[in-house]
Parts: sequence; C-alpha cells; structure tokens
Amino acid sequence: MRIRPRRWRWRWRGPSLRARVAVLAAGTVIAAIVVTSAVSFTMFTGRLRKEIDQNLIGQAQTLADNVNGRPGDRHDGDLLAALDMSVATVRDGRAVSPPGTRTPPPVDREAVRRMSAPDGPPFVLADGEAGGVHMRVITVQAQDGTVIVLGRSLTMVDETVTGFQYITIVVGAGAAVLAAGAGIAVAGAGLQPVRRLTRAVAAIARTQDLNTEPIRVTGDDEISRLAGGFNAMLAALNRSRERQRRLVADAGHELRTPLTSLRTNIDLLIQSRAHPERTLPHGSMDALLGDVKAQLRELTNLVGDLVELARDDEQAAVRTEVRLDRVVPLAVERVRLRAPAATFETRLEPWLVRGSEPALVRAVTNLLDNAVKFSPPDGTVRVVLRAGELLVADEGPGIPEETLPHVFERFYRAPEARALPGSGLGLAIVRHTAEQHGGTVSACNRPEGGALMRLRLPGTPRPSAGPPVRASRPGPPSAPDAGHG
Repeated sequence: MRIRPRRWRWRWRGPSLRARVAVLAAGTVIAAIVVTSAVSFTMFTGRLRKEIDQNLIGQAQTLADNVNGRPGDRHDGDLLAALDMSVATVRDGRAVSPPGTRTPPPVDREAVRRMSAPDGPPFVLADGEAGGVHMRVITVQAQDGTVIVLGRSLTMVDETVTGFQYITIVVGAGAAVLAAGAGIAVAGAGLQPVRRLTRAVAAIARTQDLNTEPIRVTGDDEISRLAGGFNAMLAALNRSRERQRRLVADAGHELRTPLTSLRTNIDLLIQSRAHPERTLPHGSMDALLGDVKAQLRELTNLVGDLVELARDDEQAAVRTEVRLDRVVPLAVERVRLRAPAATFETRLEPWLVRGSEPALVRAVTNLLDNAVKFSPPDGTVRVVLRAGELLVADEGPGIPEETLPHVFERFYRAPEARALPGSGLGLAIVRHTAEQHGGTVSACNRPEGGALMRLRLPGTPRPSAGPPVRASRPGPPSAPDAGHG
C-alpha cells in the first residue's frame, strides 16, 4: 500500500476588507500629496529660474550696449559682485574679466562661436561651473563684435530649492502618516455595520438561533441598506421557521388521533383474520371497513391541507391577473362532485384580482365545503360576489358566539363540529390566502339563521361576459341577499 505524502499548501487569505479600504484611502491621499508636491516643486524652481534668466538677459543687454572693448573701464565689477554676478569679455579668443573679480564666469567656447556667427542667436543661456560655484551663464554679443559672458551664482537658489525640497518631503511624510491614520479611522467607522453584520451571521451559524437582536441601522448608505435587508431577511426566516415549527407540532398532534384509531381498526382486522374463532360478524366487519375508509379519507384530506399550507408561500410568489367571478364557478364544480345533493345559488359581479389562481380556487372551495358541511342535506348555499367581497351563506345552525373568534385558527374545531369530518385547516387556509393577497376574511351569523363568511380581496371591476346569476338548480329569479345579516 502506497502512502502519498501529505502536501501542505499555504493559502494566503489576503488582507482584510478594513485593511484594503484603509490602504486605498491612504494611498489615494498620499498619491495626491506626491503629485501636488511635485507640481509645486516644479513650478517653484521654474519660477526662480525664469526670474534669474530675465535678470541676466537685462543685465547682459545693458552691458552689451555700453561696452567699448575695454572691460576694466566700463564694467563696474563691484556692482556686479554685489548682484552676485561676474562678467568676462571675449575678443580674439581671449577672455578678460574686470579687476577684482573673484570668480570669473565659465566661458563656453561653443556658445562664443555661435554668437560670432552671422546668423547666431541673440543670446545663449546655460548652466556652468567655475571655481566650484554653480552658475547661470548668458552669452551675448555687443555691436562692436565683443562677446560678453555674464554669470550669476546659483548658490542661494540651490539652497532655497533644497530647503523647499526638504520641507516638502517632511510635510508630505507627515501628511501621509495622517492620511494613513485617517484612512484606518474612516475604514473602521465605515465598516462598523459590516462587522456587526458579520458577528450576527457568525452567531446565527453557530447557534442556529434566528431570534437575535436586529442590527442597528443608521444612515441611508449602501451598508445601512445591506444591514436593513439582512434584518428583514432574518425576520422573514424567523417567521417561516416559526410557521414551520407550529405546523409540524399541530400536524403531529392532529395526525396522532386518526393514526391511532386506524391502527386499532387494522389490528382488529388482522386478529379477526388470524383467529377464525374471533371472526367479526358480517355487519361489524362492514362497519369496521367503513371506519377505516373514513379514517383514510380524513388522513388524505389532512395531508392535502398540510401540503396546501406548505405550498401557500410558493404560490403567492407567482402572481397573475385572476377573474374572481370565474374562480367561484370552478370551486362550485369541485364541491358539487363531493356533495351532489347540495344546491348552490350564485350571483357574481366581475372582479379582477392579482394573485395566485390555484390558491384562490382552494380558498373559495374551502368556504363552500364548510358551508355544505354545516347545511342540511337539502339545504342551499348562497354565494354573492360584488365589489371585491365574496359572501358565502349556509342554512346550518350558525356559529356559537364564543367560537367566532377562533374559526380561522389552524386545527381549531368547535366542540359541536368534532363529530363531523374535517381537519380544522380549511378556514385557516382561507385566512392565509386572504392575507397573502392583501385581503381579509371574517365570519358572523345571519339573523334568519346560518353562518355567513365574508372574503374581501382588493382588485378592480371588469365587464361581465355572461349572465350575472348562476344556479346549480332551478330556483327563484333572484337569490336572496346573503350578506346583510
């Protein structure tokens, strides 16, 4: 068996977001400081050079106008020395400076040759060095052909430029340090909501507890909106988990009773078949099989209701335009298949709702099922739809006043209704569907007897394409008003 050596891989995670933001902010400020300092330094040195060049040009022109070939007589060496300048005249290849000149200017033979040429320039400016002194030198030609070389020491200028350069570096370095500190502070303050969000997410991942305190949101920037969105998502997840937990708990409780009864009946059937001496009479066997069939039907309905509740949120996400006046006949046909003896009188006005058609059909079907269940076998269920309000009236005994506040709760069954088939989820599904569509549902008793259910859904009216009255059986020309009890 060959064992492969384990390869250690070093993974660089990179700097944190706070460090990247701080570096970016500090780098931007430092780059701005460097560019500003470079531009300022260039402009400062350029201005100094320009002033020196203009001064040299003026002095050189004055000397060229006054020279007579005898530099010692006309050129005031002391005055030029006071101006930090020195001069030399060039004639016949010889450079002569006034008496007392300590540092004569450097003579550029190429510049002298260019000035002596017939098409030479008016002057030549260049940097030079004489006796270890850095100079700015101008070369001009007088009218008599004498070439004058005038130099000015750049010692003070160089010292000024060097001092300015040092100051710029020191100030720039200090500003860079301040920028780095400011970048770190700004990044820390700006990313504080992100850190809170990170801690909250880590805590939820560690504890699986969605009942955490919402993240405090201040301001209206992108990070604040992110925190607000996370709070909303967390609240929605918490509500969804609570609904799921409650649904599972209620379903487990409600499933236990029919499953226990079903298991008992099946055990009796198995024992009867395994022990011929304990065979049940034919009538008892038929009754037992009928009970099993009814319990299976009850379990089927209960599971169907549970699935419908679980799918409600899914269906609510798919919204289309639904004609509620066309949904009611579909629901009537469904209920008629299960209760062929029931009579339905409908009066429907056009009403357009934006929502989920399967969910609306299910809700209306549940209202009609409930009305049929509590009506006499030959009773009539009256259905009226007008202005977005669906009214369903039955001819049953009505709802006790103490029961009215609870009829739309999940798995609630009134004491007098526990002997009837049903899971206690039908009206809960109606309320959930109404809330999903921005509507309401309520229940009350009619003065003439029976219960009345009101389902209100927001929408808009639409022209009717058919007759306003539909009845499953022949009846009076107009159905009684079902909604004003």
